Amino acid sequence: MAVILNQANLTYTYGTTTETVASNIAETEWNAALTAEKRALEDAYREDATLTYLISLKNSSAAAIENLVISDDLGAYTPAGGSAPVTPLTFAGNAVLYIDGTFSETLTPTPSQSGVQFLIPSIPAGADALLIYQAAVNGFAPLEAGSEIVNTATVGENEPLTVSATVPVADYADVSIEKAMGPNPITGGGQMTVTFVIENRGNTEATGLVLTDDFPITLTDLTVTVNGAPLSDFMFENNRFTMPVGGAATLSVPAATFTQVETGAVSVTPGVLTVVLSGTV
Repeated sequence: MAVILNQANLTYTYGTTTETVASNIAETEWNAALTAEKRALEDAYREDATLTYLISLKNSSAAAIENLVISDDLGAYTPAGGSAPVTPLTFAGNAVLYIDGTFSETLTPTPSQSGVQFLIPSIPAGADALLIYQAAVNGFAPLEAGSEIVNTATVGENEPLTVSATVPVADYADVSIEKAMGPNPITGGGQMTVTFVIENRGNTEATGLVLTDDFPITLTDLTVTVNGAPLSDFMFENNRFTMPVGGAATLSVPAATFTQVETGAVSVTPGVLTVVLSGTV
C-alpha cells in the first residue's frame, strides 16, 4: 500500500500583479491491483535440506487477473571468483495453488534460464491466491556459518513485482560414526583392535561426546588413543566400554571445512575424531 501526496498551484492576476498560491497537501492511499509477498516456512537450512516457499497474492481489482507468470530464480548468485550465476536450490515436485483458502490446482513449472516459471491461469477479482512449492538445497548452496540463500521471484511480466525470502544456514553439527574391528578372524588370547572414526559434516563443532559400546566378549589390558594420543579416562565394565567417564578428558569433533570453487560447487571436508581401542581377547 502506497501513500499518494498531491498539492495544486493556482496562479491569478489582479491589475498588473500576478500571484501564485499553493493548496494544502492532499493525501490518499493507493491500493495496487496486485500485491505479493513471499516467505519460507523454515527458519534455517542445512546440507540436503528441503525448503518450503509460499507466495501470497492479492487481486484488489474489479477484474480477474489472467495468465499470471511468476519467475523464481532458485536463489541464484555468482560465487566469488566465478563468472556465471549458480542456483543453490533445485525445484522439488509440483506446486499447489489455493484460491481464497481452497485448493485450486497443481502447477508444474517450466525451466527458465534463471530458474523456473509458474503460470497461474486466473485469480478472480478480489481474491487471494497462495502458491506453495518446495526446493531442495543442492551442492551449490553455501554451508559455512553465516551464509544464506536469498530466493527471489518476479510476479507478472509488465511492471513486475519483486518478492524475496532469505533463509540463513543453520549452525549445526552433523555427526556420524563408523566402527571397524580387526584382525578377522581373531583367536582367543589374541590382540583385537577396534577403530571408531567419528566425522562431523556440520559447520559447528560437536562437543560433549560420550562413546559407549557393548561387546559380546571380555577384553583385558585395554589401551585407548584419541587421534593418536593416549587416553586413560575410560571404563570397561560388564563388557561395556565407556569414554570419557567424568574425568578431565572431553571429546569433541571439529566443524567441517567448506571449499567453493569458481564453478560454485561446494565440497565438504568433515572434521574427524579417531578413537582406537586395543585389548586382549
